[in-house]
Amino acid sequence: HDIGHPGVNNDFLVKTSDVLAICYNDISPLENMHCSRMFDIVTKPRTAVFGSLQKEQYHEVRSICVAAILHTDNVHHMPMVKKLQVFAELHAELLTDAQDVYQR
Repeated sequence: HDIGHPGVNNDFLVKTSDVLAICYNDISPLENMHCSRMFDIVTKPRTAVFGSLQKEQYHEVRSICVAAILHTDNVHHMPMVKKLQVFAELHAELLTDAQDVYQR
């Protein structure tokens, strides 16, 4: 899942003005590179796993993949955890009911 990873983190890439940081405007350079490499691979004829999708479906799948990969950047971790905590607090009863139904 970390194809092409240089063994350093985004902060290092940005602080050293690495070519990846420059290419992706200092925004999640590693994750953006992973997205780019993935779509480079899956658009080749031998590996076109999305090749049978309609244009609209492909754009939706691509959007989901990009969002999922970009959210693996650690700068998104704590804000995401906080959102999940708020969601869990607001919907505690519903989540408990769902868990009870699932465990039956």
